Amino acid sequence: MAPQKLSTAAPTPASPTAAPALPPDATSATPGAPPAGAASASAASASASSASASSASASSAVAGASSAGAGASSAVAGASSAGAAASAVPGAASVVAGAASVVAGAASVGATVPWARCRAVFGCSGRVVEPFRGCPAHLRPGERALFVGRLRPGGDLDLRGVTVPADLLSDVLDALTGPDRRPHLGRTRLDGAVLPSAAALRGACFEGDSSFDGAAFVGGASFYDARFFGNVSFRGARFGGNASFHQARFHRHAAFTETVFAGDALFGEASWLADADFTRAVFIGAAAFDRARFGRDAGMQAACFGGALSCRRVRVGRHARFDRARFRRGLWLGPLAAGERLVLTGVSAHGGVQVQASAGRIEADGLTVRGDADLRVRGADLDLTGAVCFGRLRVRAQQRPFCGIPESAGTAPDVRVLSVSGVSAPRLDLTDVDLSRCRFLGLQHPDDLHIRGRCAFATRPGPRALAGRARAVLSEDSGSEPPSRLAVLYRQLAHATADADGGPARDFRYRALELRRHSDPDQWRRWALHLLWITCGYGLRAGRTIAWIAVLAALVVGGATLAEHSHRHAAAHQHGTTAHRI
Repeated sequence: MAPQKLSTAAPTPASPTAAPALPPDATSATPGAPPAGAASASAASASASSASASSASASSAVAGASSAGAGASSAVAGASSAGAAASAVPGAASVVAGAASVVAGAASVGATVPWARCRAVFGCSGRVVEPFRGCPAHLRPGERALFVGRLRPGGDLDLRGVTVPADLLSDVLDALTGPDRRPHLGRTRLDGAVLPSAAALRGACFEGDSSFDGAAFVGGASFYDARFFGNVSFRGARFGGNASFHQARFHRHAAFTETVFAGDALFGEASWLADADFTRAVFIGAAAFDRARFGRDAGMQAACFGGALSCRRVRVGRHARFDRARFRRGLWLGPLAAGERLVLTGVSAHGGVQVQASAGRIEADGLTVRGDADLRVRGADLDLTGAVCFGRLRVRAQQRPFCGIPESAGTAPDVRVLSVSGVSAPRLDLTDVDLSRCRFLGLQHPDDLHIRGRCAFATRPGPRALAGRARAVLSEDSGSEPPSRLAVLYRQLAHATADADGGPARDFRYRALELRRHSDPDQWRRWALHLLWITCGYGLRAGRTIAWIAVLAALVVGGATLAEHSHRHAAAHQHGTTAHRI
C-alpha cells in the first residue's frame, strides 16, 4: 500500500511574516456570537457535552488499540459500549462508528502500514527510529535523548503510527522551538498517530507539507495561531475534544476531508490563501468560522453539523460550497461574501435557515428546510428550483452593504430570482427582487405566493407604446408553453402581485384574458371575449371605454345635427313650395 500524498496543485506559499507574541490559548471559545436564534460556540459546547463524553470514551478506545494487538479487541468492545451511550446524541453515532473503524484498522495496521514498524513491542504500529529497534514511544531513556537531541528547528518530524505520550510531545516541541519561541517543523508526518489529551501545538510553524491522516486526538487539541506554509491534510482524523484553529493560517491547500470533531471546532479568524476542503466532515459540537478568510474555495460538501454553525463576516474568494450538507440545529449563515458562487444545493436543515449573503450566483435548488427560511441576498442570481420549506420562505434584496463585509464601489444590489419552479412552501414571499427571468411554471402552491415591493418583470411593448408604457409579462410567455397553462399562471400571479409596486397585477389579468380569447375551445366564449376586448379591454383599459363613449357621443351628436339639418331643409323647401303656389 503506497503512502498517501498531499496535493501540490495549490499556489506557492507566501513568505512568512514576523511572528507576533503568542496570546493565551483559545480552545474554549471564539470571539463573536452567532446570529439570533443560534447558540454561540461556547454555549453550544455545553449542549454537546454528552456527545463529547461519549466520543471521549471512543477516543480512549482508539488510544488503547494503538498499542498491543492483543488489546485491540477490548478496545473495540469499549467503542461499542460508547456507541450505545452516544446513540441518543444527534451525530454522535457516526463519530463512534468512525472511531470503531479506526480501532479495527489499528488492530491490523501492522500488515498495511507503508513504513518500518516498531520491533520493541509486539503489535506496535509506530515507525521505527533507526538505528534503534523501537518507535519514539518505546525507546529507552538514553535512546530517546539521542532521538530528541537530533531534532533542530525546521527539521522533519516523522511520528507515523506512534502513540505519543504527553512528555514525548513536550520534549519534541521544545527541541523544535526557535528563537521566536515557536516550534518550527519541516516535513511533518503524523499519519495514524495517537496524540495525548490537550495536545498543544499552538503557534507552531509547519514549514513543509504536513500530514495528519487518520490521526486520533484523544482529547482537545490546540493549533491556535499555527502557520501551515505547505500543504496540510487531516483526512480521516478524529478529535475527541475541542479543536482550536483560531487565527491559524493556511498558505496552501488544506484538507479536512472526513474529519470528525467530537467537541467544538473553532476556526474563528483563520485564513486560507488557497482551498479549504471539509468534504464529508462531521461536526458534533459547535463549529465557528467567524471572520474567517478563504482565498479561493471553501468546500463543505456533504458535511454534517450536529451543533450550531456560526459563519459571521466570512469572505470567500471564489466558491462557498455547502451542497448536500446536513444541519441538525438549523443554518445561520452570514453575513458572507463569495466572489462567485454560494452553493446550497441539496442542503437539509432542521430548525430553520437564515442566510445573509452576497455572491455572483446562489444555488439553492433542492434545499430542504424543516422550519422557516429567510434569505437576504445582495447582488446575486438566485435559483430556488425544487426547494422545500415546511414553514415560511422569504427572499429579500439587501439594499445596503452587509456590516463588516467590504465590497467594491459600484456593486449593484439587484437580486435576480431565476426560478421558483417546483418550490413547495406554505407561504412564499418575494420582496424587491428582479423577476424578469424567473420561471414560475411548476410552483407547487402559487396561491400562497406574495410579491411585494419593487419587483421587476419582463416587459412587452403594447399598442400604446407611444405613451411610454410597456406591459409586464412572464419570461415563459415566449410561445413555447401551452396558452391554457399560461392563462392559469397569469391569473394566479395577478393575485400574488396585488400589493406590488408598478401595477403588474392589471397587466397579468389582461394577458390571462388575451390568452383565453385566442385559445378557449368554446367559440361563443371566444366571441364574448372579443366583444369585451373591443369595447372595454376586458374592463381593464379605461381609455378604450372612454374612446368608445366618445365615438358613440360623436355619432349621436352627429346624427342629431344631421337630423336637425334635414328637418330644417325639408321645412324650408316646403315653405318655398307654398310661397310659389301663392
